[in-house]
Amino acid sequence: MAYTMYPDPLNDTTVYETLFKSSHFIQLIIDPDDGAILDANMAAQKFYQYTRDELTGMTIFTINAMPRKQVEKQIQNVRQCRCNHFNSRHILKNNETREVEICSGPIEFRSRTVLYAIIHDITATKQAQKTLQKSEATIKAMIDATNSLVYLVDTKGKIINLNKSGANLFGMTPEQMTGKNFKSFLKQNDISRLTLLTDKVIQTGKALNYRKQINKKHYDVQLHPVSDDSGKITQICVFVNDISEIKKSERLLAAIETAGGICHEMNQPLQ
Repeated sequence: MAYTMYPDPLNDTTVYETLFKSSHFIQLIIDPDDGAILDANMAAQKFYQYTRDELTGMTIFTINAMPRKQVEKQIQNVRQCRCNHFNSRHILKNNETREVEICSGPIEFRSRTVLYAIIHDITATKQAQKTLQKSEATIKAMIDATNSLVYLVDTKGKIINLNKSGANLFGMTPEQMTGKNFKSFLKQNDISRLTLLTDKVIQTGKALNYRKQINKKHYDVQLHPVSDDSGKITQICVFVNDISEIKKSERLLAAIETAGGICHEMNQPLQ
């Protein structure tokens, strides 16, 4: 089994100071036999809110919120070079739990094998991911609840989300269409028109709509810009509504108005 050879700090103090003690990365040296924390750099002391003496008087099990057996398994995997990159949850002195990403591996240190661990705080990233997942779930629920055919696409046309009704229009399922470019389901004339309108929505930041006939049915198509936190338009939400009955009503109304006009012209001579 090959190990990374790190200099003994007693023999090369300068390297040890640079790579470990003075590093901005949170670093620990751990005894794989009992989990004892053998050393902790300044970044680790600041992160965990303990002094070096306090940390070196603990074991990794003290600051790890995961079940002990799971931590022991991780230690053995790292020790045997089966895994050197994993996530965990660590507890600070104030009892706050933080999500961490750990990169660890066995090294030869003073003629013995220890574990060298670099810890990254990924709490903010995890929280952002959870917020995004909740947001996506909310958007999905809203899309599914509406009677409209809905397609959420990015500015390149890739489908991010859509409802069943929207997929049914093309004889497909949402799973079959998600991730694909919306233009791949359209005819060339429709692609040119949609591209032109999409570009206009992105440039102006204003919604647009047009009407389209598909398979003898009439649809009203609305394109709405979706902006990120900085105000940049990153997505387009397309709402498609079947207005075939409205078109029939419009034709009927036009026919009635025409008939009324004819009757009026016929009545004038009689009067």
